[in-house]
Amino acid sequence: MERGSDKNSPREDDAMKAELRGMLQGNGPSRAEEWRDPEPPADDDPEVPPAGASQG
Repeated sequence: MERGSDKNSPREDDAMKAELRGMLQGNGPSRAEEWRDPEPPADDDPEVPPAGASQG
């Protein structure tokens, strides 16, 4: 069977897919690698409106 990319072996592709499954299907951070989680805002940070909110 021909694949679209020959960059990685099928075994590596499966390993990467399993590694990313939690991030792609989860409703929040997977906590597998805490350094990837966004840092919460500091107390003195200006408030930023949510994306798509109308300014008025």
